[in-house]
Order: sequence, then C-alpha cells, then structure tokens
Amino acid sequence: MDERKWIERILAGDTQSFSCLVAKYEKMAYTIALCILENREEAEEAVQDAFVKMYRALSDFHFDSKFSTWFYRIVYRTALTALRQQRMFVSYEEAGPVDLSNDEVESATALLEREDRKEMIARTLKKLPADEALLLTLYYLEECSVEEICQITELSASNVKVKLFRGRKRFYEVLQDKMKLETAD
Repeated sequence: MDERKWIERILAGDTQSFSCLVAKYEKMAYTIALCILENREEAEEAVQDAFVKMYRALSDFHFDSKFSTWFYRIVYRTALTALRQQRMFVSYEEAGPVDLSNDEVESATALLEREDRKEMIARTLKKLPADEALLLTLYYLEECSVEEICQITELSASNVKVKLFRGRKRFYEVLQDKMKLETAD
C-alpha cells in the first residue's frame, strides 16, 4: 500500500495504518536521531517525539514533497531541539575494539571476512563528524537527493554538496586507517 492511502486511513482513525507507517520509517528516523544525539536512549526518545509530532501534523501534509522528506525533517528538528535542551556540545568518540571478541581481534583478515558489510559501514560512519555521517546516510543509504537533504536539514545545496564531498573523503580515510590498524594487529 502506498503512503497516500496509509495517511488517508490514519486520518480516518485506522491505527493499523499508523503502525505500518511507523514500521517503514522508524529505522531511518532512529539513524538520523542517533547521528545527531549520539546516544541510543535519547535518539529513541527523539524518534518517539517525532512520530507524535508527525501524527499531530499529518492532516497538514499535502504531498508537496515526498512523505519521507517531510517526516525526516521533523525527526531532524526534534533531535536538534533535544540536543539544544541538553546544552551539550557534540563530541565525536572513537569506536574502540571493546565490542569485539578475542577471536576477532586475533586476525584482521578473519575479522573482515566475518564482519557484516553494514556493520563496517556503521562503525566507519560513527567515526565521522555527526553532520557528515548524517548526510552520507541520507544520500547513500536512504537514497535521498541533494534537494531532499536540503529540505530535511535546511542547508543550501552547495553546502550539502561540500559536506558530502568532505564526508566521502573522510569516510575513505577512516576506512583506510581502520584497515591498516587491523592488518597491523
């Protein structure tokens, strides 16, 4: 079923359709919030708040843009508001080998063979500045266009393009460093 029908049913009071909409968008919404807040519990709370805001504003959505773009903008703003309320500066912690078993640390080759590609990408994205990780996630994993990213983040197209370029470059550098470290071990 397409989003328009889901939205029409939700507005008519069908809670099952709302559940379908939540199921479709909760993973990317969580990814966006986590990129901004860098804390699982806070990201989950921001996503819940964003779904409530989306539900309340659903009657105002007129399909002028893609529903996902409209909703991800709500998630983005909700997460930024939560970040401001915390009055914290964004810190970029490096992911350490704490979550790896002794077996995995023994051999970098064995580690790379066993490690899921998505997990490798996620770990690399965690090492990037949050804004670059978010833009790369939206562009490559969610397949949003530059225009849609501009609508979500309220950045200019040239700013998005520059951040995507820098993000790709930094992603490659971080991935190369990770590979060097693991092969040295």
